[in-house]
Amino acid sequence: MIKKVLITLLIEVDTEDDLITPNGDPLTENVVLNHIDNDVYMYPVEEIHTSYSSDYEKHLENTKKRILEKLRYGTLL
Repeated sequence: MIKKVLITLLIEVDTEDDLITPNGDPLTENVVLNHIDNDVYMYPVEEIHTSYSSDYEKHLENTKKRILEKLRYGTLL
């Protein structure tokens, strides 16, 4: 049986690492998002929301909105 799980990660990104973050923006390029974009994971992985840790409360609010929207329209993976 396949189940969907929601995992929250906090990652550190070296914005001067040209391999991991060539554009210097850790919100669009980091080790996790790069793996998702390159289809490295065996099963589908979807980014729900990415933000800085200092924006924690806004991040929670936006994540909740995105998940509820995806559930409403049946587009959550």
